[in-house]
Amino acid sequence: MLSLVRTMSRWATAFLLAVLMLAGASPASAQHGLAMHKKVYLLRGLTNVLSPGLDQLNEDLQRRNVDVTIANHAFSDSLALDAIDGCKSGRISSIVLVGHSLGASAAVSMAEQLQRTGLHVALIVTIDPVVKVVVPNNVRTLRNFYLSSGVGTAVEPSGHFHGTLQNVDMGKTEYGHVSLTTAPAIQNQAMRDILAANASCR
Repeated sequence: MLSLVRTMSRWATAFLLAVLMLAGASPASAQHGLAMHKKVYLLRGLTNVLSPGLDQLNEDLQRRNVDVTIANHAFSDSLALDAIDGCKSGRISSIVLVGHSLGASAAVSMAEQLQRTGLHVALIVTIDPVVKVVVPNNVRTLRNFYLSSGVGTAVEPSGHFHGTLQNVDMGKTEYGHVSLTTAPAIQNQAMRDILAANASCR
Protein backbone atom coordinates (compact mmCIF):
# COMPACT_ATOMS: atom_id res chain seq x y z
CA MET A 1 0.00 0.00 0.00
CA LEU A 2 2.81 2.40 0.97
CA SER A 3 4.57 1.60 -2.30
CA LEU A 4 1.39 2.46 -4.24
CA VAL A 5 1.07 5.81 -2.43
CA ARG A 6 4.69 6.71 -3.22
CA THR A 7 4.22 5.77 -6.88
CA MET A 8 1.07 7.89 -7.15
CA SER A 9 2.87 10.81 -5.48
CA ARG A 10 5.72 10.60 -8.03
CA TRP A 11 3.19 10.50 -10.87
CA ALA A 12 1.39 13.57 -9.48
CA THR A 13 4.66 15.48 -9.16
CA ALA A 14 5.72 14.53 -12.69
CA PHE A 15 2.32 15.58 -14.04
CA LEU A 16 2.50 18.95 -12.25
CA LEU A 17 5.99 19.63 -13.60
CA ALA A 18 4.87 18.72 -17.10
CA VAL A 19 1.89 21.09 -16.91
CA LEU A 20 4.04 23.95 -15.61
CA MET A 21 6.69 23.36 -18.28
CA LEU A 22 4.02 23.47 -20.99
CA ALA A 23 2.94 26.80 -19.50
CA GLY A 24 6.48 28.11 -19.91
CA ALA A 25 7.93 27.45 -16.46
CA SER A 26 11.22 25.62 -15.93
CA PRO A 27 11.47 22.62 -13.58
CA ALA A 28 13.48 24.77 -11.16
CA SER A 29 10.86 27.49 -10.99
CA ALA A 30 8.12 24.88 -10.75
CA GLN A 31 9.74 23.41 -7.68
CA HIS A 32 10.86 26.64 -6.03
CA GLY A 33 8.03 29.00 -6.88
CA LEU A 34 8.31 32.24 -8.82
CA ALA A 35 11.80 33.13 -9.97
CA MET A 36 13.53 36.03 -8.30
CA HIS A 37 13.26 39.24 -10.30
CA LYS A 38 16.05 41.68 -9.55
CA LYS A 39 15.75 45.34 -10.52
CA VAL A 40 18.84 47.53 -10.82
CA TYR A 41 18.67 51.34 -10.87
CA LEU A 42 21.74 53.27 -12.08
CA LEU A 43 21.86 56.97 -11.15
CA ARG A 44 24.17 59.32 -13.01
CA GLY A 45 25.67 62.47 -11.53
CA LEU A 46 25.28 66.14 -12.45
CA THR A 47 25.05 65.58 -16.21
CA ASN A 48 24.51 62.46 -18.26
CA VAL A 49 28.01 62.53 -19.75
CA LEU A 50 30.06 62.66 -16.54
CA SER A 51 29.31 59.13 -15.30
CA PRO A 52 30.66 57.01 -18.20
CA GLY A 53 31.22 53.95 -16.04
CA LEU A 54 27.50 53.70 -15.33
CA ASP A 55 26.78 53.54 -19.05
CA GLN A 56 29.33 50.75 -19.32
CA LEU A 57 27.74 48.92 -16.39
CA ASN A 58 24.32 49.38 -17.95
CA GLU A 59 25.46 47.72 -21.18
CA ASP A 60 27.13 44.84 -19.32
CA LEU A 61 24.00 44.19 -17.24
CA GLN A 62 21.78 44.24 -20.31
CA ARG A 63 24.03 41.65 -21.95
CA ARG A 64 23.43 39.47 -18.89
CA ASN A 65 19.66 39.98 -19.20
CA VAL A 66 19.46 41.87 -15.91
CA ASP A 67 16.53 44.28 -15.63
CA VAL A 68 18.22 47.69 -15.39
CA THR A 69 17.17 51.33 -15.62
CA ILE A 70 19.67 54.16 -16.00
CA ALA A 71 18.74 57.79 -15.38
CA ASN A 72 19.96 61.12 -14.09
CA HIS A 73 19.94 61.58 -10.32
CA ALA A 74 17.20 64.21 -10.69
CA PHE A 75 14.70 61.42 -11.42
CA SER A 76 15.37 59.50 -8.20
CA ASP A 77 11.97 60.33 -6.67
CA SER A 78 10.04 58.86 -9.60
CA LEU A 79 12.36 55.85 -9.68
CA ALA A 80 11.72 55.29 -5.98
CA LEU A 81 7.97 55.26 -6.65
CA ASP A 82 8.55 52.72 -9.42
CA ALA A 83 10.59 50.52 -7.07
CA ILE A 84 7.96 50.77 -4.33
CA ASP A 85 5.15 49.87 -6.71
CA GLY A 86 7.17 47.04 -8.25
CA CYS A 87 8.06 45.50 -4.91
CA LYS A 88 4.59 45.78 -3.41
CA SER A 89 2.98 44.32 -6.54
CA GLY A 90 5.43 41.42 -6.64
CA ARG A 91 6.85 42.50 -10.00
CA ILE A 92 10.21 43.13 -8.28
CA SER A 93 11.67 40.83 -5.65
CA SER A 94 15.08 42.42 -5.07
CA ILE A 95 16.33 46.02 -5.46
CA VAL A 96 19.86 47.23 -6.26
CA LEU A 97 20.87 50.91 -6.41
CA VAL A 98 24.08 52.25 -7.96
CA GLY A 99 24.98 55.93 -8.03
CA HIS A 100 27.89 58.21 -8.93
CA SER A 101 28.56 61.68 -7.51
CA LEU A 102 25.16 63.30 -6.86
CA GLY A 103 23.69 60.01 -8.04
CA ALA A 104 25.26 58.34 -5.00
CA SER A 105 23.34 60.51 -2.56
CA ALA A 106 20.24 60.09 -4.74
CA ALA A 107 20.57 56.30 -4.43
CA VAL A 108 20.62 56.58 -0.64
CA SER A 109 17.64 58.95 -0.83
CA MET A 110 15.77 56.26 -2.77
CA ALA A 111 16.59 53.76 -0.03
CA GLU A 112 15.21 56.18 2.56
CA GLN A 113 11.95 56.47 0.63
CA LEU A 114 11.72 52.68 0.46
CA GLN A 115 12.38 52.50 4.19
CA ARG A 116 9.41 54.77 4.91
CA THR A 117 7.17 52.23 3.18
CA GLY A 118 8.68 49.28 5.03
CA LEU A 119 10.71 47.97 2.09
CA HIS A 120 14.35 46.91 1.84
CA VAL A 121 17.31 47.33 -0.49
CA ALA A 122 19.61 44.38 -1.19
CA LEU A 123 22.61 46.45 -2.30
CA ILE A 124 23.79 50.01 -2.84
CA VAL A 125 27.01 50.79 -4.67
CA THR A 126 28.13 54.42 -4.39
CA ILE A 127 30.97 55.92 -6.40
CA ASP A 128 32.58 59.11 -5.09
CA PRO A 129 29.60 60.73 -3.33
CA VAL A 130 30.16 64.49 -3.04
CA VAL A 131 27.86 65.13 -0.07
CA LYS A 132 27.65 63.42 3.31
CA VAL A 133 25.76 60.14 3.04
CA VAL A 134 24.32 58.10 5.91
CA VAL A 135 23.12 54.62 5.00
CA PRO A 136 19.63 53.77 6.38
CA ASN A 137 18.99 50.53 8.24
CA ASN A 138 16.85 48.95 5.52
CA VAL A 139 19.93 48.39 3.36
CA ARG A 140 21.58 44.97 3.45
CA THR A 141 24.95 45.97 1.92
CA LEU A 142 26.54 49.26 0.87
CA ARG A 143 29.91 49.42 -0.83
CA ASN A 144 31.36 52.90 -1.34
CA PHE A 145 34.29 53.72 -3.61
CA TYR A 146 35.61 57.23 -3.08
CA LEU A 147 38.62 59.50 -3.56
CA SER A 148 39.80 60.93 -0.25
CA SER A 149 42.24 63.02 -2.27
CA GLY A 150 39.38 64.69 -4.16
CA VAL A 151 35.76 65.67 -3.60
CA GLY A 152 34.53 62.23 -2.53
CA THR A 153 33.46 61.30 0.99
CA ALA A 154 33.12 58.16 3.07
CA VAL A 155 29.63 56.84 3.87
CA GLU A 156 28.51 56.63 7.50
CA PRO A 157 26.10 54.13 9.08
CA SER A 158 22.86 55.26 10.71
CA GLY A 159 22.38 54.55 14.38
CA HIS A 160 20.36 51.37 13.76
CA PHE A 161 22.24 50.07 10.73
CA HIS A 162 23.18 46.39 11.09
CA GLY A 163 24.08 45.56 7.51
CA THR A 164 27.46 45.53 5.78
CA LEU A 165 29.17 48.84 5.01
CA GLN A 166 32.53 49.08 3.26
CA ASN A 167 34.31 52.30 2.34
CA VAL A 168 37.03 51.75 -0.26
CA ASP A 169 39.43 54.69 -0.56
CA MET A 170 40.76 54.94 -4.10
CA GLY A 171 42.67 58.13 -3.30
CA LYS A 172 46.10 56.70 -4.12
CA THR A 173 45.13 55.76 -7.68
CA GLU A 174 45.42 57.80 -10.85
CA TYR A 175 41.67 58.20 -11.24
CA GLY A 176 39.66 61.40 -11.03
CA HIS A 177 36.05 62.02 -10.06
CA VAL A 178 34.72 61.13 -13.53
CA SER A 179 37.19 58.44 -14.62
CA LEU A 180 36.78 56.61 -11.30
CA THR A 181 33.50 55.21 -12.62
CA THR A 182 35.40 53.32 -15.33
CA ALA A 183 38.02 51.75 -13.04
CA PRO A 184 38.12 47.99 -13.82
CA ALA A 185 38.36 47.12 -10.12
CA ILE A 186 35.12 49.00 -9.44
CA GLN A 187 33.36 47.67 -12.52
CA ASN A 188 34.26 44.08 -11.68
CA GLN A 189 33.39 44.33 -7.99
CA ALA A 190 30.12 46.12 -8.70
CA MET A 191 29.10 43.44 -11.20
CA ARG A 192 29.91 40.65 -8.75
CA ASP A 193 27.96 42.37 -6.00
CA ILE A 194 24.97 43.06 -8.23
CA LEU A 195 24.73 39.50 -9.49
CA ALA A 196 25.01 38.14 -5.94
CA ALA A 197 22.49 40.55 -4.37
CA ASN A 198 19.21 38.69 -3.91
CA ALA A 199 17.85 39.89 -0.55
CA SER A 200 14.11 40.42 -0.70
CA CYS A 201 12.69 43.92 -0.85
CA ARG A 202 9.70 42.86 1.27
